[in-house]
Amino acid sequence: MKSLAARLLINLLTVIAVMLLLEVACRVALHYMYNRRFDAALIVDNKYGNTAGLKENAEGIVWGKKFTTDEFGCRKNKLAADKKKKKWLFIGDSVTEGVGVGDEETFASLCSEELKEYSLLNCSLIGYATPDYYNLLQSYLSAPDSSVELVTVFFCLNDVYGAAKTDNLPVMAKQDDAHRIATWLQQHYATYKLVKLFIYRNADNYFQYDVAFYKPDNERFKESMAYLQHCDSLCKSKGAYFNVVMLPYRSQLAGNNVANRTPQKMVGDFCDENGIEFSDATDLLAKEPSPQSLYLFADEIHFSAAGHKALAKYLLE
Repeated sequence: MKSLAARLLINLLTVIAVMLLLEVACRVALHYMYNRRFDAALIVDNKYGNTAGLKENAEGIVWGKKFTTDEFGCRKNKLAADKKKKKWLFIGDSVTEGVGVGDEETFASLCSEELKEYSLLNCSLIGYATPDYYNLLQSYLSAPDSSVELVTVFFCLNDVYGAAKTDNLPVMAKQDDAHRIATWLQQHYATYKLVKLFIYRNADNYFQYDVAFYKPDNERFKESMAYLQHCDSLCKSKGAYFNVVMLPYRSQLAGNNVANRTPQKMVGDFCDENGIEFSDATDLLAKEPSPQSLYLFADEIHFSAAGHKALAKYLLE
């Protein structure tokens, strides 16, 4: 009997030890494959009216990658900005900001090397949407020495949220006991989180959630488009060129939604009707040899280094 108890104890301890080792290994793997930590010390509240911005000449770690800002409070490019040159603003959310890749790997940085006649400023920030783009532009264009000549907004499908706070948006997941348990496990148990990421890495939940806003009578869509129009009018009043570039989700290039271009069509139609320069990167990116590799691991939205390189090629053509 004692021998059986001893064997059971040894087996139990072995299982616990294996689970602990597996948990440690998964935590290390997640740090490199799916690190979503953002250094809040990089953020300045109310930098552009009621819109936050990046701190000037700062350095931190964002999504596991070194993140550096320049003297303008923009993400640093390989070719440093020069105050003597005319400015070209790249404005967007976390996708354009380039979370998950290094400073010199973002498409803004790659473009800065070719567009040497301009100081290319990547003014993007995680969480931005069209109201923030307008606030940022008001701040830049009202400065006495603005010297902003070109403005490009990189429109992501989730920009349609506009000024809505998270609490005012529909809930994506079910709020039942099973969901609460799954959320707790994901937050505290790396093994569970990594297994779930591998299982659902090609899921299109984000696209399905966001595409539901793209209806002519949807208030979020109408508000978002109104802010784009405000941005265009503001630029025209200040003599700056303004254009919009649409960025696709992964599942539109390599997934279940390759034929669904509803968001691109609706934003493009709105821009055409209102005299706003518009282009769509979807078709070009879809022609890449491996569209899936253009995005970060288990990510529907954010581009990998290969994705940023492909976007830079598209923009420079």
